[in-house]
Amino acid sequence: MSNYLTLVRAVYSGISQRQVAKSHQVSRNTIALVLQHAQKRGWLTLASLASISEEEFCCDFHLAKPPARDLSYTWPDYNWVHQELSKPYVTLKLLWEEYVAQCVQSGKRYYMENQFRQHYHEYAQQFKSTIRLEHKPGLALEVDWAGTKIKYFDQEKVTWSEASLFISVLPCSQLIYAEPFPDQSLSSWISGHVHGFQYFNGVPKTIIPDNLKTGVKQSNFYQPVITKAYQEMADYYQTIILPARVRKPKDKPSVENGVLISSRKILAKLRNKQILSFSNLQELISAALEEINQSPLTGKNESRWSSYLAEEKDYLLPLPARSYELAEWSQAKVQPNCHIAFQHKFYSVPFEYLGKEVDIRSTSSTIEILYQHERIASHKRLWGKVTYSTVKEHMPPAKTFFTDWNGERFLEWAKKCGPETQAVVQAILDSAAIEQQAYRSCFGLLALREEYGELRLERACQLTRQRSPQPTYRHVKSILKRNEDQFSKETGIQPPVLKKATGFRRGANYFAREEKDPC
Repeated sequence: MSNYLTLVRAVYSGISQRQVAKSHQVSRNTIALVLQHAQKRGWLTLASLASISEEEFCCDFHLAKPPARDLSYTWPDYNWVHQELSKPYVTLKLLWEEYVAQCVQSGKRYYMENQFRQHYHEYAQQFKSTIRLEHKPGLALEVDWAGTKIKYFDQEKVTWSEASLFISVLPCSQLIYAEPFPDQSLSSWISGHVHGFQYFNGVPKTIIPDNLKTGVKQSNFYQPVITKAYQEMADYYQTIILPARVRKPKDKPSVENGVLISSRKILAKLRNKQILSFSNLQELISAALEEINQSPLTGKNESRWSSYLAEEKDYLLPLPARSYELAEWSQAKVQPNCHIAFQHKFYSVPFEYLGKEVDIRSTSSTIEILYQHERIASHKRLWGKVTYSTVKEHMPPAKTFFTDWNGERFLEWAKKCGPETQAVVQAILDSAAIEQQAYRSCFGLLALREEYGELRLERACQLTRQRSPQPTYRHVKSILKRNEDQFSKETGIQPPVLKKATGFRRGANYFAREEKDPC
């Protein structure tokens, strides 16, 4: 209990009311009421208070005895209240209503809502690190890019470059994760989320980003359109993306504050350092980040890390066994040979989807083919010289597959051009693991016949067989395009010798003159 007479004497001695309130840990309103009481009693100087005792000063002062807990009221179980507030959509008002209902049912007296809230605040500040009013533990993660970039020496480009800082913050415990990236591309954005989940060792239930183009395709508060890759990442971790409103930074205040803290305690500290590699930049930022998260919070004895471990970690969703792998999306049309083309490689598709437009989901290890959001084929991604990935079950029965287009008919058409063309077509058909794979090249040879004629195609096939034991469509096309079938040593045809023109000559038309009408 405060000594009110001491408070008055401290103010009369020249100390400001603010300093007296701070040193004695009382409110300034209490100081004002005590001074008002002293003035009413006529105690205006230190001399007038010399013979006054504390009991005499407080005899008719209503703040002489601070209010103690009234035992006639039922004291709420604030430990249970604090735990219940961690659950989604639970508020102090709802818990007070439940507390009142229990007291009424048992015939006991209860505190009003204002007192209920005040006592909870005192409990949370004394025993807990976080007052659960606005932020539920494990409910949200706010993410953004820092506006300021940092320079480093790019050893691959052999020049100075600028890196962007990815920031993510858990609002409940205020734990920060920061990581530099050479750009702000979609892959960097996704990687920042994945690495952040690994740093937290858990996944929040919602993610609150800004309306950046790499993550939000169409901004709308009621029904935003998320980019396919970003949404796929969220589905993989079983979380939800809730973008903030446009030009509403208060929708994500924690990450805005996290950006400010990171800019001051990370970027500002490194402003005068020469960072000679990107890996060095990552190490410096990681060390500065740990210093931020391990430092005590303002006005508390706990750090962000200790607060997170005590209050929030257990409420995060568990991490999956494998980290998410970024996938790229594209589209292609199923070709007559039951394959789709993707980056100069060919992957088989069930023959029922011939001519259909399909979606391609590609990662560094797999290729998935989807039709109307359903997966119809999956392949190991091809690298190197291998160009075809074919599943035999995707190929239709020989009798029902393109009866108008088969190996025999291609050979019959090639036979009309000549034996060399027929031999090239036969070699192309034999080189394919499945005959249907060669149909596209055979179609190409037929197109060359229409463009250059049968005679030139026959000569080009002859040259191709002489130069390579495994003739291909590309070899034949290259010879025709360069006119090597017309003038080459193999065919024995020499280009005609043109006489060099000398001087400037005018034709007969130049000297021809028409008679003009004299009129």
